[in-house]
Amino acid sequence: MLLNLSQANFRNDDEAGRLVSLRAYQLGPDDPDNGLYSDLVGLARALGGTETAFISIVEEQRQWFKAALGLGLAETPRSIAFCDHAIRSNEVMVVLDARADPRFADNPLVTGPPHIRFYAGAPIINGEGYALGTICLSDSRPREGFEGAEQLAALARQVAALLELRRQLIHQQLAADLAADQRDRLWDSSLDMMLITTAEGMLVAGNPAWEKAFGPVPADGKGHIRDYFAQADEADVVQLASGQTDVQLEREMRGRDGQPIYASWSLAREGELIFGIARDITRTRAAEAQLAQVQRMESIGQLTGGIAHDFNNLLTIISGNLDIAQKRIASGQVERAEMAIANARDGASRAANLTQRLLAYARRQSLTPTLIRPAELIRDLEPLAAQALDERHELVVECPDSLWPITVDASQLENALLNLVVNARDAMEQPGTITIHASNALRSEDDMADGHDAAPGRYVRFCVHDTGSGIPPDIAAHIFEPFFTTKEIGKGTGLGLSQVQGFVAQSGGFVTLETAPGEGTTLSLWLPVTADAFDDLPGREGTSDGEPMCRTDCTILLAEDNAALRAHVSDVLQEAGFTVIEAEDGQAALDLMRAAEDQERPDLLLSDITMPRMDGKALAAEVHHAWPEIPIVLMTGYAGGAIDSCPHNLLITKPFAPDDLVALVRRTLAAAPQA
Repeated sequence: MLLNLSQANFRNDDEAGRLVSLRAYQLGPDDPDNGLYSDLVGLARALGGTETAFISIVEEQRQWFKAALGLGLAETPRSIAFCDHAIRSNEVMVVLDARADPRFADNPLVTGPPHIRFYAGAPIINGEGYALGTICLSDSRPREGFEGAEQLAALARQVAALLELRRQLIHQQLAADLAADQRDRLWDSSLDMMLITTAEGMLVAGNPAWEKAFGPVPADGKGHIRDYFAQADEADVVQLASGQTDVQLEREMRGRDGQPIYASWSLAREGELIFGIARDITRTRAAEAQLAQVQRMESIGQLTGGIAHDFNNLLTIISGNLDIAQKRIASGQVERAEMAIANARDGASRAANLTQRLLAYARRQSLTPTLIRPAELIRDLEPLAAQALDERHELVVECPDSLWPITVDASQLENALLNLVVNARDAMEQPGTITIHASNALRSEDDMADGHDAAPGRYVRFCVHDTGSGIPPDIAAHIFEPFFTTKEIGKGTGLGLSQVQGFVAQSGGFVTLETAPGEGTTLSLWLPVTADAFDDLPGREGTSDGEPMCRTDCTILLAEDNAALRAHVSDVLQEAGFTVIEAEDGQAALDLMRAAEDQERPDLLLSDITMPRMDGKALAAEVHHAWPEIPIVLMTGYAGGAIDSCPHNLLITKPFAPDDLVALVRRTLAAAPQA
């Protein structure tokens, strides 16, 4: 007859582990706490109405009795012990008549004193799942049945609780002994942190260096080593076998003041205790980070050197042509002066383009993403790409109409694809084919191991493939680095591919390269899909080639902290017929708005983003909240990050042409609701 005790973690196949666990309790027949166990034995005998009741501890070769009533024995060999059978299961073992049980009919404890005929034993199972012994009932008379199995199992759990309390007291006594020994010079004066824990990770004692860093070890015995880890995924207790030493590991921890402490640990286990010595390597980590920063600064130095070189060339072109234009105007050579001015404007345009490439490389350019049909964009791009090639190269475009819609800055995507086409053209010394191909692509969780941080999902993949000689591995490893170029001096800045990569990354995608010597090259731009259908896409019908119409008496509030630029923009707008109110920063513009009567407020706010006191983002938020009907146009040379959360109608990037600014302002006013 058996009653299951339902210990889910019961372990009956690890005798060596059971004996190690048993020794941790340091049990003996003369322990001062034996009276508590005798009380439980008395309850058991009263429950069963038997002649004897006892608590048996089963060791390797014997069983002995922690407490017993009605039993004249102190121990027996394990080989004849009924309890040896009882500890092999997590169930109460009941033998109604030992004479009728083949396991025990010839047992000396049955045929001789104490002449056991009836036996009931409940295994005492500790928290680790090991059965350490039993609480038992026996009688010299057989029985027809036994109804007290559940109560006997409950008493077994009480014995297990007493044993666990004993082990905790042993640990606490050890902690007290160690605390008394802290006067030891090594323990007290060591700069390294020393810690003692149980095998389960409960804190026992820490030396002064530990307490200085993490605070005193909790006196209630409930402190756990995982409470000090900074990373939850590193909080698992390191499993050490008894006697294992010199286990090395590093962990980021949180000190008593909340500051991170990087600790290099050396661990060893002896019995049920783990001894750890930790060295604070926070400063070492900081030095490594500082070295990495120095290396980054060296890279920045190389970058700024290249920037200075290119900008100085462009400034020479601009200033030189302006000087020439000034001299030609003075001598009446107006047509030739216009040629010099055109050259200067071309240099300024190149400088603006270089700035945009730098911002794209840094992933800080101001983008204007819109929902587009990729197929239409590529078809519009095809004539421009064809013009970039010569008679040696054939252009092939493969673009299905079924491409998913994406949200992206269309002009930047066009520039990126043209950049790849031009690079492919320059890399092909022999006649060949350049293919622009686009397709829908799915990225799964399994694809995350490719080294790209892009999330799983749907993408549109834009590929530019050439049939050239391919890129050698030593060059392919550097093609996305700024100012790296294989072109001749004066034929490239080395920012093209870094610009493309920066733009794609800023748009939430990534770039891949497939190349091998003699097999051509394919550069792919992966851009995420943001809509499931074309229903939300703006139609292209209804647009006019002419400039949109707006009222001619509109007032513009201009907020710009650069006085010279503010005067220039004001002149441009006034020449276009607008009334302009100038403000030197965002706060001044907001004050003018608040002071104006309803009928005197401007029809449009034109504001720079980066300004003192109040920047353009904050100004736009305030104006939109108080006067949501007033349209807002923002100007930026460098927005310092995304401005998606900032209310505005349109964004224009510096430097801009006067005609572009006027057209944008008129378009915004024409689209605004009329009062």
